[in-house]
Amino acid sequence: MSTGGRRMKIPPTTAGVHIRAPLEKVWRVFVNENGWDGWFTDGMKMELKEGGKIFFRWFRKTFGEEVTDEGIIHRLEPPNLIEFSWNTYEDGFRSRVKMEFFSSSYNGTWVQVEDHTIVLNEEDMKIKLECAVGWGEMLTLAKIWIEYGISTLENP
Repeated sequence: MSTGGRRMKIPPTTAGVHIRAPLEKVWRVFVNENGWDGWFTDGMKMELKEGGKIFFRWFRKTFGEEVTDEGIIHRLEPPNLIEFSWNTYEDGFRSRVKMEFFSSSYNGTWVQVEDHTIVLNEEDMKIKLECAVGWGEMLTLAKIWIEYGISTLENP
Protein backbone atom coordinates (compact mmCIF):
# COMPACT_ATOMS: atom_id res chain seq x y z
CA MET A 1 0.00 0.00 0.00
CA SER A 2 3.00 2.31 0.03
CA THR A 3 2.50 5.41 -2.11
CA GLY A 4 6.08 6.62 -2.16
CA GLY A 5 5.28 9.51 0.21
CA ARG A 6 2.29 10.78 -1.78
CA ARG A 7 -1.09 11.30 -0.15
CA MET A 8 -3.61 8.74 -1.28
CA LYS A 9 -7.00 9.91 -2.53
CA ILE A 10 -9.13 8.52 0.29
CA PRO A 11 -12.71 9.66 0.87
CA PRO A 12 -13.53 11.22 4.25
CA THR A 13 -14.94 9.17 7.07
CA THR A 14 -18.52 10.17 7.80
CA ALA A 15 -20.73 9.32 10.74
CA GLY A 16 -24.02 10.68 11.95
CA VAL A 17 -26.62 10.27 14.64
CA HIS A 18 -30.06 11.63 15.49
CA ILE A 19 -30.40 12.76 19.10
CA ARG A 20 -33.80 13.43 20.67
CA ALA A 21 -32.91 16.79 22.20
CA PRO A 22 -33.04 20.43 21.06
CA LEU A 23 -30.21 21.77 18.89
CA GLU A 24 -28.89 24.19 21.52
CA LYS A 25 -28.65 21.45 24.17
CA VAL A 26 -26.85 19.06 21.82
CA TRP A 27 -24.46 21.84 20.77
CA ARG A 28 -23.61 22.66 24.41
CA VAL A 29 -22.89 19.01 25.17
CA PHE A 30 -20.46 18.69 22.24
CA VAL A 31 -18.95 22.19 22.26
CA ASN A 32 -17.98 23.33 25.75
CA GLU A 33 -14.85 23.98 27.78
CA ASN A 34 -14.78 20.42 29.21
CA GLY A 35 -15.39 18.66 25.92
CA TRP A 36 -16.77 15.15 25.96
CA ASP A 37 -15.85 14.13 29.51
CA GLY A 38 -19.34 12.99 30.47
CA TRP A 39 -19.34 10.08 28.07
CA PHE A 40 -16.08 9.73 26.14
CA THR A 41 -12.96 11.54 27.41
CA ASP A 42 -11.12 12.26 30.66
CA GLY A 43 -9.88 15.81 31.05
CA MET A 44 -10.66 17.11 27.55
CA LYS A 45 -10.40 20.90 27.20
CA MET A 46 -11.67 23.19 24.45
CA GLU A 47 -10.70 26.84 24.02
CA LEU A 48 -13.93 28.04 22.41
CA LYS A 49 -12.72 30.40 19.70
CA GLU A 50 -11.31 30.14 16.21
CA GLY A 51 -7.62 29.41 16.66
CA GLY A 52 -8.42 27.96 20.09
CA LYS A 53 -6.71 24.81 21.29
CA ILE A 54 -8.28 21.45 21.97
CA PHE A 55 -6.70 18.94 24.33
CA PHE A 56 -7.89 15.32 24.22
CA ARG A 57 -7.25 12.85 27.05
CA TRP A 58 -8.48 9.30 27.52
CA PHE A 59 -7.87 7.10 30.54
CA ARG A 60 -10.97 5.06 31.40
CA LYS A 61 -11.65 3.94 27.80
CA THR A 62 -8.01 2.90 27.33
CA PHE A 63 -7.87 0.51 30.30
CA GLY A 64 -5.85 2.86 32.50
CA GLU A 65 -3.32 3.90 29.85
CA GLU A 66 -3.25 7.68 29.49
CA VAL A 67 -3.68 8.65 25.83
CA THR A 68 -3.50 12.34 24.89
CA ASP A 69 -3.61 14.43 21.76
CA GLU A 70 -4.18 18.00 20.78
CA GLY A 71 -5.82 20.05 18.10
CA ILE A 72 -6.87 23.50 16.97
CA ILE A 73 -10.30 24.97 16.15
CA HIS A 74 -10.53 26.44 12.64
CA ARG A 75 -14.21 27.39 12.45
CA LEU A 76 -16.79 27.89 15.17
CA GLU A 77 -20.32 28.84 14.13
CA PRO A 78 -22.64 28.22 17.12
CA PRO A 79 -24.88 26.27 17.22
CA ASN A 80 -24.29 24.65 13.83
CA LEU A 81 -20.63 23.99 13.08
CA ILE A 82 -17.26 23.33 14.62
CA GLU A 83 -14.27 22.44 12.46
CA PHE A 84 -10.94 21.43 13.94
CA SER A 85 -7.71 19.61 13.24
CA TRP A 86 -6.35 16.98 15.61
CA ASN A 87 -4.26 13.82 15.76
CA THR A 88 -0.71 15.22 15.95
CA TYR A 89 1.39 14.16 12.97
CA GLU A 90 4.91 15.29 12.08
CA ASP A 91 4.69 19.12 11.94
CA GLY A 92 0.89 19.35 11.90
CA PHE A 93 -2.23 17.25 12.32
CA ARG A 94 -3.35 14.04 10.63
CA SER A 95 -7.11 14.78 10.63
CA ARG A 96 -9.38 17.72 9.88
CA VAL A 97 -12.88 17.23 11.26
CA LYS A 98 -16.11 19.05 10.55
CA MET A 99 -19.03 18.52 12.93
CA GLU A 100 -22.38 19.91 11.86
CA PHE A 101 -25.57 20.18 13.91
CA PHE A 102 -29.05 20.44 12.35
CA SER A 103 -32.51 20.68 13.91
CA SER A 104 -34.73 17.87 12.68
CA SER A 105 -38.43 17.53 12.06
CA TYR A 106 -38.25 14.42 14.26
CA ASN A 107 -38.11 16.49 17.47
CA GLY A 108 -34.36 16.46 17.81
CA THR A 109 -30.98 17.19 16.30
CA TRP A 110 -28.84 15.53 13.65
CA VAL A 111 -25.10 15.47 14.30
CA GLN A 112 -22.87 14.78 11.29
CA VAL A 113 -19.10 14.19 11.51
CA GLU A 114 -16.82 14.34 8.47
CA ASP A 115 -13.17 13.42 9.05
CA HIS A 116 -10.53 14.00 6.37
CA THR A 117 -7.44 11.99 7.35
CA ILE A 118 -3.96 11.91 5.79
CA VAL A 119 -3.22 8.40 4.54
CA LEU A 120 0.28 7.75 3.20
CA ASN A 121 0.74 4.08 4.08
CA GLU A 122 -0.81 1.03 5.73
CA GLU A 123 -0.19 2.35 9.25
CA ASP A 124 -2.02 5.59 8.37
CA MET A 125 -4.92 3.53 6.99
CA LYS A 126 -5.04 1.54 10.23
CA ILE A 127 -5.27 4.81 12.18
CA LYS A 128 -8.02 6.10 9.86
CA LEU A 129 -10.06 2.93 10.34
CA GLU A 130 -9.63 3.03 14.12
CA CYS A 131 -10.80 6.65 14.11
CA ALA A 132 -13.81 5.73 11.96
CA VAL A 133 -14.87 3.22 14.59
CA GLY A 134 -14.16 5.81 17.28
CA TRP A 135 -16.41 8.45 15.69
CA GLY A 136 -19.30 6.00 15.53
CA GLU A 137 -18.73 4.97 19.14
CA MET A 138 -18.44 8.58 20.32
CA LEU A 139 -21.72 9.57 18.64
CA THR A 140 -23.57 6.54 19.99
CA LEU A 141 -22.30 7.15 23.52
CA ALA A 142 -23.22 10.86 23.22
CA LYS A 143 -26.77 9.89 22.19
CA ILE A 144 -27.15 7.64 25.25
CA TRP A 145 -25.66 10.36 27.48
CA ILE A 146 -27.89 13.16 26.16
CA GLU A 147 -31.13 11.19 25.84
CA TYR A 148 -30.91 9.02 28.97
CA GLY A 149 -28.17 10.51 31.17
CA ILE A 150 -26.25 7.23 31.03
CA SER A 151 -22.46 7.03 30.80
CA THR A 152 -20.75 3.72 30.10
CA LEU A 153 -17.51 5.00 31.63
CA GLU A 154 -16.58 3.77 35.08
CA ASN A 155 -16.80 6.50 37.71
CA PRO A 156 -17.88 9.24 35.28
